[in-house]
Amino acid sequence: MRAATPDHRSALPATPMPSTSAAVRLPPWAFHLVTVVSLLLGATSIVRGTRGVVTIADSDLTNFFLKSADYILRGDPWHMYAVRALGGYPNYNPPLSVFLLAPLLGLARALGFTANYGEQITFVSLPFIVLVPLMGYLALRVMRSLYPTAPETLRLLLYAFITLSPLTWQTYSIWYHVEQPLMLCLLLGAVLALQARREGLAGLLAGLAFLSRTTALIPLIALGVVLLMTREWRALLKFGGVSALIAGLGFAPFVVFDLPDVKYTFLTWRGGAPIGSDSIWTIFAYTGTSSHLRILINAAAKRVDMYTVILLVALVAFFAVRSLRLTLAARDLWALLAIAMLATPMLSKQVWPYYYLEPLVFIVVWELSTLQDRVAGVWRWPVLSIAFSLVAATLSQYVGLQSVGRLDALATGVTQTALMGAFALGVWLRIQARKPAGSPESGAGLDAALAGMAPPMTPPGMAVAGGQGARLPSRPGQAPLSDSREGGMRQPPAGVRAQPGLRGAAPPAPPAWPATGAGYGAAPSPENPLWPGEPNGANRGAPPARGQRGHPQVGPMPQAPQSPQPPQQPPAQPQQQPPAQP
Repeated sequence: MRAATPDHRSALPATPMPSTSAAVRLPPWAFHLVTVVSLLLGATSIVRGTRGVVTIADSDLTNFFLKSADYILRGDPWHMYAVRALGGYPNYNPPLSVFLLAPLLGLARALGFTANYGEQITFVSLPFIVLVPLMGYLALRVMRSLYPTAPETLRLLLYAFITLSPLTWQTYSIWYHVEQPLMLCLLLGAVLALQARREGLAGLLAGLAFLSRTTALIPLIALGVVLLMTREWRALLKFGGVSALIAGLGFAPFVVFDLPDVKYTFLTWRGGAPIGSDSIWTIFAYTGTSSHLRILINAAAKRVDMYTVILLVALVAFFAVRSLRLTLAARDLWALLAIAMLATPMLSKQVWPYYYLEPLVFIVVWELSTLQDRVAGVWRWPVLSIAFSLVAATLSQYVGLQSVGRLDALATGVTQTALMGAFALGVWLRIQARKPAGSPESGAGLDAALAGMAPPMTPPGMAVAGGQGARLPSRPGQAPLSDSREGGMRQPPAGVRAQPGLRGAAPPAPPAWPATGAGYGAAPSPENPLWPGEPNGANRGAPPARGQRGHPQVGPMPQAPQSPQPPQQPPAQPQQQPPAQP
């Protein structure tokens, strides 16, 4: 038997391991490079996408939007909804994007870019690609409000997710729904302004978002339910009133001058449109004439899809407020909006590939902005953003194509709906995985960051001013200051100047880290949210216990010299008084 080899590893000096949470500094041109690459991708998708447009019916831009824009160029804008495609298909989009397309179409005709559909599409669509970097910038603004200390790598990842995703640029190719990025930019700005308590501006942007694309109504309903359930009456009236006023003013001229076409486009046609081969409603689809019952079921299913979407979103918002205590200022409000955006491709009777961009934006913005306040485990990684990008990119290759039979339509429709439902469930479960309210960087603490009150990261042993029951450092011989919700902060000691605008006194400056021999460890660094923390990360930065190996230059904490105590005097004996003289 071989002799056991002595293990000398315990005698080796401890080598300090590099911190995995060190901040990574990006070059200043990183965001500019991503922007340039995204614009090149956008131009490529527009130009190459025109090769798939052979007839006018091959693109929604040529089949609906440019036809409506032609009404504006002819001086008759209020009848743009008289446009009909094959089978009575109308221009189902609100008028804002059409008014933006009209001058570009007129300029293309003036410059001679009308030889074919490809020239027209390229000329009028290229200016709209700047909306994608703008959408990425607004997503960064949302992250700044939800996660002010987000590292640069995480911010760049968010920006790249939005601007480089194939789900973003497929909306520009073939279908050319240039109004979708416009709606998303306006909607991001509306929610950002609403959480900043600027209800008037939020209502203006929300109204313009609805005038860009009708699917903006679904997340706005979720916001309305949250405001109603939390009794934010002032915000509800101001936000809802302004948005309804803007939407009403946008549609009013069309209702006045062409009510029949407006009614058919936005009310009548939707209920009579056929069920597609890529949604759950395919189960009830029937085109035969032999079964009267199936004909009735098919007719009912064609009319209830959008009502089902609205009902589902309202119920989810209701339970989010009741069960999860969701409020307007909560960072998980963006998760509710992500579920609302998922409801459209999940329950709509007709699904097209560009539908997936809307839930992608809200999933990515919310998930990457809340990585640091989820409990350790799978939710500390952007699993939903990555998985949804992969699944939706795959579905986009086949959703919208004509089915090869009844069984294929059923399989595709059920699979597509089940996957969207699974992502909605994942978002709901991730909301419940937030850290407890009392922990650092918890959801409750960081929700206050919207008002500029998020507690900063502090070294061990230091308290945060403004926390309930916080114990602040004090001078020797002086009682420590305390702050609580009941009594507030005590008056500052002599020599400490209170800062204006703060309740009570500013806490004294934290003690400086000693150079040598003080027993302190290194100042802790914040944890990188993209990587799980080390097993002993909670103890890092604390002085080593007695008997353990510590830093070579750090000794034990010196004890303060004790003042000598005076000798104890025996208690004095009472003296007897002499008797009084008579």
